[in-house]
This record gives sequence, C-alpha cells and structure tokens, in this order.
Amino acid sequence: MPIGTRSEWTTPPDDGATTIAGVLVYEERYLSATGKPPASPPAFALVGALHRAVDAAERECAVRAELRAIGADWLEFGKVLVQGAHGVHDEQDEQMQQQPVSLLRSYAPPDWTEAYCRLRYWEHDPRLQRAGVGGAPCGWTVAEERQRVEVAHPARRMFDTLAACGVGSGITIVLGASGSGHRVAMHFLSSQADLQWADRSALAGALLLGVSLNEFVSRHALPVTVNPLLAGMSALQARIADCVQRGFSDKEVARSLELSRHTVDYHLRALRHRFNARNRVQLAQAIGGLAAVSRSG
Repeated sequence: MPIGTRSEWTTPPDDGATTIAGVLVYEERYLSATGKPPASPPAFALVGALHRAVDAAERECAVRAELRAIGADWLEFGKVLVQGAHGVHDEQDEQMQQQPVSLLRSYAPPDWTEAYCRLRYWEHDPRLQRAGVGGAPCGWTVAEERQRVEVAHPARRMFDTLAACGVGSGITIVLGASGSGHRVAMHFLSSQADLQWADRSALAGALLLGVSLNEFVSRHALPVTVNPLLAGMSALQARIADCVQRGFSDKEVARSLELSRHTVDYHLRALRHRFNARNRVQLAQAIGGLAAVSRSG
C-alpha cells in the first residue's frame, strides 16, 4: 500500500515540530537539555548521555546505537491520553480510547508518523489496545496482525502501511499508572518478519531504552522555541502550555519546570479557561491548533 512521499505530508519547520490532526509531531532538534545533569544510576546511564550531548544529532546517535544493540531498526515513541466517551478517564468505560498527544518521529520509519496521525490509525491500533500498562512487552508480527482482521478493516490498512514502510515485526511497551489517563507508548520495530530478534535480552534492553528516553524527554528537556502565538500569556504559562501539548501529566509538568503541583494546577485551570477547554484533550488540541496556524503563516 503506497503511502506517498514525505513532500505529501507536513514538512517540519525550522524548529523541528509541527501539528498533524491535532497531534504534536516533533524531532530531537525541537528539544534542548535543561537544568543540571541528572544523577542517574548506572543502569540509566543513557539519560545522562542524552543530557550531556552537545546537540540533537549526538542524542540521535546515542539512541540509534541502543536500538541497534537490541536488534530493532526503528522506534515509535509518544505520549498518549486515555479518555472515555465523555472526555474523562474512566477505567470501567468500555469506549476508552487512547489518543496520541505528541509523537517523536526522529526514530520512526520515514513517513510513518505522518500517516499514523493523518489517517487516525490510533483509533483502531490493536497494539495499544492489547499492551498492558506497566511495561510488560507485547510482541507482534505484521503478517499475523494482517490475518486477524478483514481486508477493509482500518487496522488491516494500518498494518499494510507498516509493511509498506518496511516493518515486519515489533514489540510494544506501554508505561503509565493504572489510575492515570496518561500513557507513554513505545513500539520497537524491526524489518524482520518474525520475532526471533526479540529475545529476553532485547526485551530488557527495549524497556530500559524506553524508560530512559521518557525520563529525558519528560524531566530534562524543554523546547528550543515556544509558539509565538502563546506570547500573550506569561512565559511560565507558555511553557506549561507546551508541556500540555507534548502530553505531560501534571506531575511531569511540575518536575520539568520545577514547580509545585498546586502552581501547575492553578495555571492549567487558567489555560482551560483561556482556551474554553473542558478537559486535557481539548486544551492540547486548542494549543496544537495555534501551533499549526503559527507555522503555516
């Protein structure tokens, strides 16, 4: 299934970020390390390496080296907000949907992230639906997943697109507290048609890499630039707004910006009022809409 060329999708602007179908899609060059280098234990040495990297290119080299070490070719990494039919998080809601808020495309197959957002594949992504919260890996192959569903089903089209991108198999890991609406979704992808590459060592390495990357993105990095259309608010609110668009939870916003939870809650209520948003998803989409206007202008 052809998915077109990169020129047919949204080309990233100079700051390395764009908004596609309400999802913030960004690259490593959109982020810069902030604060003091983290005192990470030896097992999480990658966090410190990413913080000490001189630029985005060096960070990419470090992450790609870890991907090669576990036998993966690509990585999908993103923040996901889980909500029910009424826009709130409810573990008992049978209509719960996992909607991406932000996706890092630096390590994904070319054009895949854009297709995933534009065609809204997340609405029928069995990888998200099947993976449990807490880091337990879920292995899958494109061939088996295509056989599970009918030809006309959106999930079948999603795996057809993955195959067109050269993906043959993958490991999905989802992190997040069961009582929270926020998730970190990671898909480690391989060109191999089977899962022989995904041995116990690869699974452990994938989990460690995913946790380390999330630690850096969530706690030790901020955007190089802030959407100029947010300039009407305070610098702090603009930073918080950017964190919301990137899918940060309240706790992650507080840690990243070194604020109290009370301060974060106060500014989030002000932002919801400013954008007339009833919930976190609407607020992220409203901010994302401003970013899209800013970058197309």
